[in-house]
Amino acid sequence: MLPLDPLLTDALRAALLLGLALAAMPLLRRSASATRRLVLALALGGALAAPVVSAVVPAWHVEAPVATTALHGVPISDPLGDDEVAAVMPSVGEVRAVPLSHREASRVARIGRTTWIVATWAFGALLVVARLLVGLVKARAMVRRSSAARAWSLAVERAERTTGLRADVHVTSELDAPAVTGVFAPVILVPRGSEGWSDERRYAVLLHELAHVRRRDCLVHVIAQLACATHWFNPLAWMVARRLRVERELAADDAVILAGARATAYAEDLLAIAASADTARETPSFALGMAEHSELAARVTAIVSAGRPRRPLTRVRSALLVAGSGTAVLAVACATPAAKKADPPPATLSSAPTPPVATAPEGSTIDPKLQAIADEELDRVVTEWKAAAGALLVLDPSTGEILANAGRAHGAPADVAVKSAYHPGSTFKIVTLAAALDEGVVAPSERIDCERGAWKYQGDVLRDNTPHGTVSLGEMLAVSSNIGPAKIFTRLGGERFGRWARAFHFGVAPAIEGANPGQFPARVEDKSYASAVLAIGEGASLASPLQIAAAYAAVANGGVYVPPTLSHRTAPAPRETIMKAETARALVSLLEGSVNGEHATGRRARVAGVRVAGKSGTSAWALPNGGEALYASFVGFAPADAPRFVILVGVEQPRDEGGGGRVAAPVFARVASRVLGGGAQ
Repeated sequence: MLPLDPLLTDALRAALLLGLALAAMPLLRRSASATRRLVLALALGGALAAPVVSAVVPAWHVEAPVATTALHGVPISDPLGDDEVAAVMPSVGEVRAVPLSHREASRVARIGRTTWIVATWAFGALLVVARLLVGLVKARAMVRRSSAARAWSLAVERAERTTGLRADVHVTSELDAPAVTGVFAPVILVPRGSEGWSDERRYAVLLHELAHVRRRDCLVHVIAQLACATHWFNPLAWMVARRLRVERELAADDAVILAGARATAYAEDLLAIAASADTARETPSFALGMAEHSELAARVTAIVSAGRPRRPLTRVRSALLVAGSGTAVLAVACATPAAKKADPPPATLSSAPTPPVATAPEGSTIDPKLQAIADEELDRVVTEWKAAAGALLVLDPSTGEILANAGRAHGAPADVAVKSAYHPGSTFKIVTLAAALDEGVVAPSERIDCERGAWKYQGDVLRDNTPHGTVSLGEMLAVSSNIGPAKIFTRLGGERFGRWARAFHFGVAPAIEGANPGQFPARVEDKSYASAVLAIGEGASLASPLQIAAAYAAVANGGVYVPPTLSHRTAPAPRETIMKAETARALVSLLEGSVNGEHATGRRARVAGVRVAGKSGTSAWALPNGGEALYASFVGFAPADAPRFVILVGVEQPRDEGGGGRVAAPVFARVASRVLGGGAQ
């Protein structure tokens, strides 16, 4: 299904191009009709081509005030679907589905409205195209049933000598007035009654029709009809197409006068041809009729007007108009509305004030502008989801420098990312996949049987949030299956899996004062349910948000781990190769699928015009007091093809049991959009 926003954007682009063409008409009133015809034709062609140009040419972001959160980097689309809850508590062995909220129900309605809008557009476009195709069939049949116009031989020879063009003239009893049809091999159709016309009238008719042939007006007519089909709902498209028909006939009339025909005699011929035509017999829509009654009076007036400009377009002038039109189409097609960088988020979404831009201590890696963005967005999500705590990290993957570190706990600033540890949930699955791919126990093209959502292993049952059968690795990660990674763990074995977790520095504190080392078993048992759930980030594993961000930075770095730091290094950063480069590339591709897949849990992390790789995670565990803790997160990097920032968003105890895909992924999208769009220097 096509999203509604791109359709509206393309419609606005076309309206701008068509409006500019109509606005140019009064300015070109002293120019010949040939000039106005070319401007109008280029506008319709540009309206038709603009969506294609915008799809293949990089966008030019234009700051514009828009009263939606899209200004602050919300994703390309806001799709609907239950987010995964990767919490599989060993004592229970089940996960809980997240119910639809009222907000998600409203999104269902919006998707339904979008479907109807797209279907209505497609139906209207097909009607216009169908009319054109019917006209094509009728015109071709008319040509097949026609015969050579032998009586026109003298006029044909004279017209060909004057214009330098070949005239293929056929007589038909199905038309009462001359017409030309055919894009690549034009044929001039003349009525049977033309056998009684004078050679002068025939000569004038041929000059008119050959003017259409020279300018390829049949092709222009097809382009105009396709533009009207694409933008049938836009009255500007029909207005430009109608004006084009008028200027097209006036330009052909001017060509007849410029060739030496006497204006009054040609006007009389035109009136006589129109008078003898039966208005009930329409010219097929694929042919250009010479004597349409609707604009006859204006044409006759223009023909006999002595002071009317009629000069033909020179090649230089035509080239200039085409170049100018191409530039306008390129600018309009590629211009994309973007946020004003200084705009704060809408007040209705967050009651927290915008944090001031602080000055970082000397030697600190913190970027004040990035820190302000992180503080603002974290306050917003904590307020919106009534969360107990949260963390937002921005990391430079190539240097390990922490560029922003925002943390909140119970309404107060706190260094949650460095000093707290959580069950990481599904964000940990990249460790399992990295180990399996690098060790060769699973191939990138392999498919895994996810047992239709329930897998009995060592006396316990491991469940997926939604049932899945046999899926690829990319699909397994995108839908956040728990069974797939646990099965992969059984192939790896506990020893190799534990070695890989330590290679990613889990269970080891980062070299930052007060950093939480997290928790990872010193020895991982084989054939153990408790060990299998480690592969999905649950059980006995704990990790700080900083450790997770550093692991994703290693993937972004092509398999090289760089220790995170809060202080500028005086020497080159330590670099430790922990996986093969091809393994890292495979993981990047899988993580992109976890954002861009149709059913991906991280699809709300999408950013317009930017490739994003990342993974959502949602974990839950029992508390000593009998309650339950919930942690929703998303971690990823952008651009995926040349990573500049690793961004982690973690939210503790969000309301409504919100998962990582619902709570944290949209925050990632906003932060990534802002820092990549100029929030950072």
